[in-house]
Amino acid sequence: MGKKKTKTSSSTTERATVTPTNPQWVTDDVQGLSARVGQLGQVDPYSLVAPLNGLEQQAMRGAAGLNGYGFAYDEAADWVRGVAAQQAPSVQSASLLDGIEAYYNPYRNQVVDAATADFDAAAGRTRASQALDLAGQGAFGGSGAALTRSLTEGELARARNAQVSNLLAGMFNTSAGLASQDADRRQQASTQNAQLAAQNAALRLQAANSLTGLAGSRAASDRDDVATQAAIGAQARSVDQAYRMAPYTALNSQADIMAKLPLELFRGSTTEGTSSTQGTRTDTPGFLDNLTQAAAIASTVTGVKNAW
Repeated sequence: MGKKKTKTSSSTTERATVTPTNPQWVTDDVQGLSARVGQLGQVDPYSLVAPLNGLEQQAMRGAAGLNGYGFAYDEAADWVRGVAAQQAPSVQSASLLDGIEAYYNPYRNQVVDAATADFDAAAGRTRASQALDLAGQGAFGGSGAALTRSLTEGELARARNAQVSNLLAGMFNTSAGLASQDADRRQQASTQNAQLAAQNAALRLQAANSLTGLAGSRAASDRDDVATQAAIGAQARSVDQAYRMAPYTALNSQADIMAKLPLELFRGSTTEGTSSTQGTRTDTPGFLDNLTQAAAIASTVTGVKNAW
């Protein structure tokens, strides 16, 4: 019998523990950041919200009072309604015959009486002079004298009536002139009153428009003031908010910078574990091993013969 070769195969399972190693400065910085995160985590979160700025509060109060000019618009509307309700101005016609008696000469009768008295006195003198002339001519009692007297009386009567008529006509013309002047003045006054009424309506409408414009401008100015206060207040509050969040912002920046450092270049590792391997070996059989092998072969040959 020869040497015996035995082929063996085995699988190896390795278990290793890898422990990373970092420089001390890395460990110290990471631990410092972690400690600061823990400290900031204990801060009341409501304290980090910036309150309303004083200008923002003032803007809120101003915004609440922006409707304070409604009375001006209401008043302007009342003026416009008043103008719309007025009747169109008109001119009243005036006549010189309206109340012309009021312009008569209050001393008309006295003037007429005085003028006729003077005329009658002159007529008397004319009659006396004519009588003297007729007496001197010897015709005092004849028909010629009667005719002369008749003609004279007719002329005197016509002259007297003409004088009275002229006096009355003159007084009437004077009264009519005064009445015409007064009627013209009334006509002018009526025309001027109509013009003034139209001008007053236009002025009231203009005043209503001006009042509306002033109220609108004032309201717009107030809105601009409120917007400016709100904007500046918001800027001031954003600065306060940034100040309150500065520790978090700085810590976040530090953590971000730390994360971007190439720490893997400074990191090492320590590995600990066990492993085993198996292969092929060759064994030299002993005496007992050879006997056992021969018996096995003989048993195999005998089994084959019996089969045949």
